[in-house]
Amino acid sequence: CYFRTDNDQFNSASNHQFYIIAENGEINTKVDVPQAIQKNYYDLYIKNDTLFTTEYYNHNTFYLDLSTNTWIETRKGIDLYFADKDYSVYSLDFGEWGGSTWFEDRQTKNQYEIGVSTPIVNRLNETYYLTSGTSILKIDNPKRLDKSEEPYDYKKAVLDKDYHKESNYSTNGAETVFEYSDNDYFNPTFSIATSFIQDNKLYHLYKDSISTKIGRIENNDLIPIYTLKSNIRPFIRYYDTRNPIQNKNSQTLQFKTNQENVYGLIVINENDINIITFDNKYKEPVYGKNELNEWVEKSLEFFSSNLDNLHISEIDSLEKKIKATDVTQKHKISTYRLEGMDVETPRIYRKIESDTLKLITMYYYGTIEKEIELIHLEWVLNNKNTSLYESLRSTIKKDKKANPFEPKFICISNYLTAKFGKPSSIKKESNGFEQKWIADKLIIVLDYSGNVQLTIQHK
Repeated sequence: CYFRTDNDQFNSASNHQFYIIAENGEINTKVDVPQAIQKNYYDLYIKNDTLFTTEYYNHNTFYLDLSTNTWIETRKGIDLYFADKDYSVYSLDFGEWGGSTWFEDRQTKNQYEIGVSTPIVNRLNETYYLTSGTSILKIDNPKRLDKSEEPYDYKKAVLDKDYHKESNYSTNGAETVFEYSDNDYFNPTFSIATSFIQDNKLYHLYKDSISTKIGRIENNDLIPIYTLKSNIRPFIRYYDTRNPIQNKNSQTLQFKTNQENVYGLIVINENDINIITFDNKYKEPVYGKNELNEWVEKSLEFFSSNLDNLHISEIDSLEKKIKATDVTQKHKISTYRLEGMDVETPRIYRKIESDTLKLITMYYYGTIEKEIELIHLEWVLNNKNTSLYESLRSTIKKDKKANPFEPKFICISNYLTAKFGKPSSIKKESNGFEQKWIADKLIIVLDYSGNVQLTIQHK
């Protein structure tokens, strides 16, 4: 399973980790994800008993080598949706230009096209069924579709960049056996998640405004035969399309529920349907104002006494002991205060103080000796959507009563003054001010401008 890493305020790009999880929920293995597939849009699917992942835009494709637990790069993924002895079926979605699905005759290599985007493809009793969102099409003979004027070509579609074409929007040669027409485009209440074959019958997994159901088509109507738990809402993302139909009539799709931490997988096989639920019980610690203030004071005492002989391994041990959240980034992060020095991207830990504030601590350390060169503490608003941070800054300035940073600044300033004496310098600006202490071996800077930042480094 892929899990997205929490980047806090540092990065809007994806930062995924891949885990192999046992049936009892225990993590068996953590597998590093190559940079080429560190994307927001990717496909995860099984082919010939091997797990593959394909990145959506560039088609970068890797397979999982279970003997070494590593992702191995391979040939870029083709847009193959279905294959049997007669036809290979390809499909592409071109966004505002529509989409196309091609049936390629495996004998003649002729291609026949229909204006449908990334459908679920099933074959039952020599007939093909295409399921796409709110409709189901029946194709008795693909040769009755329009002969493609621009056939699917692997080189164009995969190897060339920025390939797109306009759909012909034609469904000639196909029969619509079901279409839901009352959906609100901006607030849809109905969708077909997938279709599958069991006991030589075609079934459809769909959700309406009330619940998720399994049904069958009778006289162009979708008749429910089984209702799942109302809080299970299955979905297939537009970039996760290679997974649904496999050679062994097996498919897997995700579902979400009304609870953000409860989600899972629906696994459909030839003879059964299994629902696997993930109940993520992890809750990030909330330390509270007094406890976190106490940690800050003790840590400042420790940092100021030991900064000349402090290594990142000691920091990791201290932060993990209090269960701080590691949000260290993979991309390069630097600071002008250490310009010209050979330092790593800092180790970053987060501690939640309250619903209002959180503390981000960044430890910059040397590349070779791993010694700590600079420690940066920053108190920021505890927003799930940190992109709103700048706009909320201005709101706080207008309403000083709601400003949580001023008392935090005063508290830290009083502590530093009691320990090191009056500041060596004070800079006042229109949006705040800066206090600086120069001790025997340290430079300490306390900044108050929208939020509160404290920096400790070698003199």
